[in-house]
Amino acid sequence: MKQLVRLWQRPSHDGKKFKYYLIYTDEQGKRRQKSLGHADHREAKRRRTQLERELCMGIVEPDSMKLSELLENSLARTRGQVRESTLRETRRSVQEFIDVIGDMDYQRVSHQHGERFLQICLDQLAVNRGQLEKNPLKYVKSPKTATKSHGKAAVTK
Repeated sequence: MKQLVRLWQRPSHDGKKFKYYLIYTDEQGKRRQKSLGHADHREAKRRRTQLERELCMGIVEPDSMKLSELLENSLARTRGQVRESTLRETRRSVQEFIDVIGDMDYQRVSHQHGERFLQICLDQLAVNRGQLEKNPLKYVKSPKTATKSHGKAAVTK
């Protein structure tokens, strides 16, 4: 079972005790942090288990989100934590990925999408290095294959 609540401990200002926090995502999909004060570790673990049980009772699956929406959400959350150049590079990289596989629901992205993207990047790198005059696979389409459908052969792409 996926852990819904993470327990985080931080030393107090005097360095002699710890302050515990519960970090979780609420039913509306918002990330929350709840301070437990200067509880001991056993009490903090008990409260984490209790909150996780409560969340399980009303758990909602994550909403569908396109890759472009996920990108904007991620950039907004990390702005101020990383350099602007990192944000620009992230935007460029994810946009190139979207250009290759399409702006689909992030939950539908598969290993094959990653392989296709990587191959296109490698082909482009070889063209840029002058190892290839042009991308030899640029106009290659998926082969048509015969599949059986209720006793009849159907051609699919």
